[in-house]
Amino acid sequence: MTPCSTVQTNTVAGPDVGTTTLRNEPMSRNTSENGTDGNRIKRRKYLAATAATGVSALAGCTGGDGGDGGDGGDGGDGGGTTTTGMDGGDGASGSIPLASFCPLSGAGAAFGPGQQAGFNLAVMDINDAGGVVSGRQIDPINRDTETRASRATSKLQTVISNNNIEAFVGTWSSGVAASLAPIAADNQIMQMGNGTTSPTLAEQGWVETGDGLLKYMGRTSPNDGAQGIAMGRTLNEDIGADTAAFLHVDNPYGAGLARKASQAFDGETTAMVPVAQQTSNYTSALDQAFADDPDVFGLIVYPANGESILQQWNRGGYGGQLLMSESMFLPDLFNELSSIVADSYITTVRPNRDDASYSYFTDEMNNTMNQEPTTFSSHSYDAAFLIGLAAHKAGEFTGTAIARNIQSVSRPPGEEINAGPDEFERAKGLLDEGTDINYQGASSSANLNCFVEPYNRFSINRLEGSGSSINVNELSTIPAEFFEGKLYTDEQLSTYDCN
Repeated sequence: MTPCSTVQTNTVAGPDVGTTTLRNEPMSRNTSENGTDGNRIKRRKYLAATAATGVSALAGCTGGDGGDGGDGGDGGDGGGTTTTGMDGGDGASGSIPLASFCPLSGAGAAFGPGQQAGFNLAVMDINDAGGVVSGRQIDPINRDTETRASRATSKLQTVISNNNIEAFVGTWSSGVAASLAPIAADNQIMQMGNGTTSPTLAEQGWVETGDGLLKYMGRTSPNDGAQGIAMGRTLNEDIGADTAAFLHVDNPYGAGLARKASQAFDGETTAMVPVAQQTSNYTSALDQAFADDPDVFGLIVYPANGESILQQWNRGGYGGQLLMSESMFLPDLFNELSSIVADSYITTVRPNRDDASYSYFTDEMNNTMNQEPTTFSSHSYDAAFLIGLAAHKAGEFTGTAIARNIQSVSRPPGEEINAGPDEFERAKGLLDEGTDINYQGASSSANLNCFVEPYNRFSINRLEGSGSSINVNELSTIPAEFFEGKLYTDEQLSTYDCN
């Protein structure tokens, strides 16, 4: 595939890259019959209010706000980097800004470049297919969250103010994503998370409209209720543990997953110990976790902290069988710590590698983007692709229109659509004819449910090897459909009319 000539793509090669913006023409305001200027919060007025009062209480409970590089800017949020003007949601000419927020630095730096490349690949495919809504091209606007809620919220506010986005993909880290969700919902902007998994986010982004509740926060990444079930199954069936202690990063992701894993465990949870990301000495936390000599050490942290924790756990001789969450799934780290992680277990979301969309995605990432796929990079691709499909079905690129249509283009019934520009073009033709479509994603089947999130396939893996090499041995897989009916409470289903 050749990148579209009207979109310049900057492929991120490392975690220290800051801002990438791909257009430099002026832009006017986009309006919509479903979300007109008169009906939505004025964005500049909203930003002034939040600057004075603070964005959200959620920002205070996120991880990644310390120990990852200070408060330096990313060199150009909005500074001389605007996009082509848009006239409205009625098929007028002009390009459309679509933003990504990925962790190119900080705790998520190992994963961010791949996630941003996945997003940019989807934009290229949409543009190669002739764009959306009467042929309008997408302008990608890439931002580094720095894996910090305070930085990410500031950058989102700037992009809203300067670029008038109607949708964005982001981000990795549930804590950071949770800080963005209230801003997106208040401005009727569609947020599609690509690596945010906390169960609490199922309840974020809901807005009361004249037609009932509408959700402006969705995700292609899994709800960690599913991974909690997978970790519990590993404890129960693969390890056969009687007791377990969990050490987790102190943010919505870590706390939510540890709680779900403990609930799915048939044995006794002896300790649940939160740790701050900026901590460097974990002796006290490890002492607390191992006070009752648990059979299993459940570790739910990020690589930047996990490496130190594992080294201190090993030096201290704490013992216990190690079980890690997908946030630690980094092969280079496994090899570096091979003598420590050998014979441990790890659960991870697992795409169906036999699917056409997955094969297309991995080939294009390697051959066109010159980027190895990383954790949740395929979810970034699917999030952007679904936004484009939803906008085209609606006939307008507005947050409200996307929110109202994104489920319907993702799931049965309908003609199955795979990844790639040819498939996007075919999907547009079907939608123009009034035919339903069902996008089959690179990350999963991407069937978005009432909470605008899919069920994903998970695998249970054992790390095996010797010397400086670790092999990931997939012990079993849990199909996506297994999790249906297991992730939401009756109260949630009733509150959000999801029965």
